[in-house]
Formats: sequence, C-alpha cells, structure tokens
Amino acid sequence: MPLPIDDLQFSNGQELFQEGDRQGWLYTIKIGLVKLDRAPIDGALRVARLAQRGDLIGLEACISAPYFYRATAISSVRVCRIGVETIRLLERDTPTLRRDLIERWCRALRDTDDFSTLLGTGTPTTRLARLLLKMADPLFGETFAMPKREDLGAIAGMRLETASRVIAALLRDGLIEKIGPRFYRLDRAAMELRLLPQPGMRSKGRRVQRIAPTSQHGQTL
Repeated sequence: MPLPIDDLQFSNGQELFQEGDRQGWLYTIKIGLVKLDRAPIDGALRVARLAQRGDLIGLEACISAPYFYRATAISSVRVCRIGVETIRLLERDTPTLRRDLIERWCRALRDTDDFSTLLGTGTPTTRLARLLLKMADPLFGETFAMPKREDLGAIAGMRLETASRVIAALLRDGLIEKIGPRFYRLDRAAMELRLLPQPGMRSKGRRVQRIAPTSQHGQTL
C-alpha cells in the first residue's frame, strides 16, 4: 500500500524534519513560511532559504537521500505531506510527474542561490526590505506573518537589535503596517520606491544597478 497523503499543520517553531533524517516524505506548503537551515559550524546559523506557499520541500527523499536541511515553521504552517511510494505509483500514470519534480528541484536550487544573493549584500535596511518583499504574498493583499526578531536577524544576517530597529523604522514610515497578532501588510510599490535603488541613482561616482522586484518564489518579474 502506498503511503497516504496527509494534510498537516505546524505551529511556529515546530520542525517538519531534521537535517540528515530519512523520513521518505515530501511536503507541499499550502500556507505559511518554513525556514530551511543547516547545523551551525562556527556558531552561526546557516539559513539556506525560505519556503512559502506552493513550494515543495524534502525532494531529497525521491532519491532516498537524507534531508539536506532542517525545516522549521516560522509561522503557522499547513502542508500536504506525500509519501515517496505514493509519488512512485503516481509516476506510472503520470509520465510528466518526474519531469515536474526535477523542475521543482531546479527551482529550489535557484531559489537558494537567489536567496543568498538577495540577502548577502546591502545595508541592513536594504536586506530586510528585500526579505519582506519576498515574504509578502500578493494573492493575500501583500500580507505576511512576521517571524520572530531573532529569526529575522538570522535570515537577513544581522543582530536582533538591528532587525528590531529596522522594523520599527519601516512601521514608522508606513511601509509596513500591523494588521493583527504577528501579521503585517506591506506597501510593495512604496517599499520598492523608497528602499531599493532606482535607475539613474549614483553612488561614489558610479551608477547603481536597480534591483529587480521578485515574486514570492524569487523569480524576477
């Protein structure tokens, strides 16, 4: 019998799986944010990327490999959990499924690379702005669940105090607004205009390249 397809919920801070586990499950995220990170080597947390609505994580299970990362919910999360044996049975009736899984894996690799690029340069304000732009969901009115400040700091590569100060400034300037416990709405147009470099701006005599807006999956719009 194939493993079932389960609808599961995780609260903030709960782990979906650990780095190195061999569970035999894939997870499609329906609601919420999941942080994918690796065990620290030098005391610093290594956040690879954020997975959001529509993302598929745990693809390593398809080749019987251990999970490359630890997956932790950083908001209320709802997922569809699919057993590898179920995937293999579905492949018999859906020849294109294998190609779709490969494309999903390629997208995950690209998202990891894009995530590092987006958050690896710039001032703390710019890095956090890029992160919030990625987190906000246009289909839900540009709303998002705000992670804990320590999670924000680890993801964006800054101290907790710095993350708190930047968030306070964004709230004060009206670029984000609190709409409920841990839920916020972002003004995407104002954020891009105010915080991201614009064409024609110059810094130290050199032209600054504008950072292209990205969708919630990291794809350039």
